[in-house]
Parts: sequence; structure tokens; C-alpha cells
Amino acid sequence: MEQEKEIKNSNRPSGDIYSKTEGKDPETGVEIPTDEAVEQAKEWVDKQNQM
Repeated sequence: MEQEKEIKNSNRPSGDIYSKTEGKDPETGVEIPTDEAVEQAKEWVDKQNQM
């Protein structure tokens, strides 16, 4: 998939969703989270939904 505009570092958010990543997808640049990071994120969401 081609992007119309390249994402510039100045337009990127200062934080990411996952605290730990295995790397980035070479085609999209999307970070690939570790299994542990996904589990932690799921636990956080589950806890927030119980409130």
C-alpha cells in the first residue's frame, strides 16, 4: 500500500500504545508489540471496563 504523504517524525505522537515492541513492520512502519505488552494492555482495558 502506498502512502500519499510520508509521515514526518514531527507529526508523530510522543508516546506509543505499547511499552515494549519487537520491531517495526518494514512496509508500514507500524510497531509490532511483544506478547507481554499485548497482555498488559488487555489487562488494563479489562480493568478499566470493570469500573
